[in-house]
Amino acid sequence: MIEQLRISQLGVIESAELELGSGLTALTGETGAGKTMAVTSLELLLGAKADPAKVRRGAKSAVVEGIFSVPEESAVVERIVQAGGDIESEDGMATVFISRHVPANGRSRSFIGGRSVPTGVLADIAGSLLTVHGQTDQLRLAAPAEQRAALDEFGGEAVARAARTWRDAWGAYNEASDQLQRFTEQAADAARARLAYEALVAKVEEVNPGIGEEAALKQEALALENVEERFSGLSGAAAALSGSDTVDYPALAGIAEAQSSLQSAGESEDVADLAGRLDSAQAELSDIANELADLAAHSEADPDRLSVIYMRRQQLQGLRKALGMDLDQALEEADQARAALEDLGDLEGTRERLAKELSQAQSEMEAAGKRLRAARTAAAKKLSSAVASELPQLALPDATFSISVTESDAPAIHGHDVVKFQLASHRGAPLAPLAKSASGGELSRIMLAVEVSLAEQTHDKHHTFLFDEIDAGVGGRAALAVGHRLAALAATNQVIVVTHLAQVAAYAQTQAVVVKESKEKSAITHVIEVEGDERLSELARMLAGSDSETARAHAAELLSTADVAR
Repeated sequence: MIEQLRISQLGVIESAELELGSGLTALTGETGAGKTMAVTSLELLLGAKADPAKVRRGAKSAVVEGIFSVPEESAVVERIVQAGGDIESEDGMATVFISRHVPANGRSRSFIGGRSVPTGVLADIAGSLLTVHGQTDQLRLAAPAEQRAALDEFGGEAVARAARTWRDAWGAYNEASDQLQRFTEQAADAARARLAYEALVAKVEEVNPGIGEEAALKQEALALENVEERFSGLSGAAAALSGSDTVDYPALAGIAEAQSSLQSAGESEDVADLAGRLDSAQAELSDIANELADLAAHSEADPDRLSVIYMRRQQLQGLRKALGMDLDQALEEADQARAALEDLGDLEGTRERLAKELSQAQSEMEAAGKRLRAARTAAAKKLSSAVASELPQLALPDATFSISVTESDAPAIHGHDVVKFQLASHRGAPLAPLAKSASGGELSRIMLAVEVSLAEQTHDKHHTFLFDEIDAGVGGRAALAVGHRLAALAATNQVIVVTHLAQVAAYAQTQAVVVKESKEKSAITHVIEVEGDERLSELARMLAGSDSETARAHAAELLSTADVAR
């Protein structure tokens, strides 16, 4: 629960501090005094969007600080520690400091446990500590989407699990539907693409080039075209080494003469080494001469082979020009075209497969929709019963409340259901949608009944609830009933109510008055806790607009009635 709220430079509030205890606390005061700023401050602690225009004129920034007390074993404590915040603990309770700084210019900053955190983290953590119901919530409750959200919240994990399954199935159905639609739209293009792929593959396969074939043929053609020059060069080199009719003194003969001369140089280690080297040179040159002679002998012109090469190169050049790409790229494109043709090879089969997948996805989606509808229907029965049991306590003894869950015309991400809150405000009246069958006061009490039911179902004890003028449109005996029910909720939770009705405020254990003090150039708002005679005066003002004896007597009677009822 929240133990203390401090507000600085927010709207008409220059500085205010409110001590809050357990049970029911009523915030009252004249219209325009600044009660709304108290609500705004708590909304800021919940991560609401910061409005620099709400910073008090002349101030650099507005600051809202809240001190909360939660059990040490609470999950929220672990989340705060994970966010880097500090916790103070004593006697099994943890104290949590939360603050929001809103500058007149620039972005707001959020702090939890002394650590700056993103606003989203603040909203996630503070949302588990405090629930705010503003003046427009009863109007929102009339909207089908809000009714569905309230029912889903009440349904808890059973509905949440079914809703997750539905979202997965709905997404899979949409994906399968999109795939079939894209295929259908692209079928004509696919047929044209298949013809183009087939033509490319046929043209490449007709010529059937090899990788690097064109370059190899070019080299071979050059060799055949220069066969005479090749023979002359090879045979001349062989003759220079081993001799011929035209070479009188070949290289091998010179080596033989050198070997003979060395024999007369005597026997020594250096001469023997040189003689060995000459022997090696003679053997190497002899081998080279033989290979040159062999190559020359086989360098004969082959006009038939040269003709085949010319024709093949002409085919390859024709393919390259026809495709506008080199032959290696043509081979790669042909491989890709074959892969594409494999995908496009059976268009009708692909269509049937996609249609089957869509049908399967639809069946799974419909099954998930039925499970979600069943979970919502079960939750609707429980919530209807819970709300119905609240109505007599809220001065609606003859009203009938019901929640229907029916199949919608079209599936959506939230399901395939239409959730309707229906009310018959008196006996004999037909059930009708809440927005059409309930007056403003009745709508306020229905909302309170729903919120109380949700609180008892979804929140742990000691949660904090703020109701901002939940009693709008309510008066007389109905107002007393609202006060009594809020007091009952406050037996296990901390409840703060902003009210203009003395009948509601009388049920509070604590009453704080928002008072605006006028100055020369501005006004300052204070929050003052009232007790005893001061509280009696405030209740009298709320009842009659003045602190008359009659009003004070009525106020005293209200307090006495509330004390007895509690």
